[in-house]
Amino acid sequence: MNNKLSLLAVLALSAGLSHAAALPKESGSFSFTVPQTGKKMEVFSYQPPNADANTPVVFVLTGLNRNADEYRDSWVENAKKSKLIVIAPLFSEQDYPGNDGYNLGNIENPKTHKVNPKGEWAFTVIDDLFNDMRKQGITQQQSYYLFGNSAGCQFVHRMLTFVPEANVKAAICAAAGWWTMPDIENPWPYGLANAPVKVTQKQLADYFAKPVLITVGDQDNDPYHPLLRRSYEAMAQGDSRLTRAQTYFLTAKQKATRYKVEFNWRFSTLPGVAHSGSKMSAYGAEQFAWFEQHGEFNVKP
Repeated sequence: MNNKLSLLAVLALSAGLSHAAALPKESGSFSFTVPQTGKKMEVFSYQPPNADANTPVVFVLTGLNRNADEYRDSWVENAKKSKLIVIAPLFSEQDYPGNDGYNLGNIENPKTHKVNPKGEWAFTVIDDLFNDMRKQGITQQQSYYLFGNSAGCQFVHRMLTFVPEANVKAAICAAAGWWTMPDIENPWPYGLANAPVKVTQKQLADYFAKPVLITVGDQDNDPYHPLLRRSYEAMAQGDSRLTRAQTYFLTAKQKATRYKVEFNWRFSTLPGVAHSGSKMSAYGAEQFAWFEQHGEFNVKP
């Protein structure tokens, strides 16, 4: 973060104020420099009026439009009610271009197909940002909640596949257009066969053990949605976001059973909801608030 914010953190500490006061008051934004690359990104945030360093933190990953400010705004009402700090990083098209830079995590150079250093992956930015917030005293939480909708869900499930060691308490992945299946039967990027970076069975086991909620609207079933990928491999996952989410969840569950490992995922559909980032955000806030109180999602196994 920038020097101004660092100074605010020090002043807040010396004045005996909440460390969360170093964040912009209620809705705002700040600059964060990715340590391994020096890239600067704008981060949109919201903290409830009585937030402090013990308030749970939710990282929100946007859809295709990278509209981090609007996603932050869609969380405000429910974050205030549920007492959550919302952090929505803006992965710009300039620094993280196209599907390769954002949805697929900037794992490899799309032209040379050489694997980028892990510190350059979009997936590792979230932990970098969270650790910076901890160093500044903004949060004393040991881990964070992770939410992604549509393209953001693509980011989230691949991040947890390739970086299962991330400090994620629980994650919600909503309405991805297509998925990277957790198996080596399907070729990359629709599966892990010939992926740029090998994912071990141990990594998948760690991912399956993480509390993850796969969710989608029960009306998100339009096979002709203009943003729905219709390649042969994507269509093999199902003809809509609804069926593709079901396929992904069931594939993961089958793999966990085959590997005889812990499986802590849940699946839910939202009645009457089509493809809606705002409705998924409201649902996500409710679920994280419940998880904070009960240690599990409010969804039957």
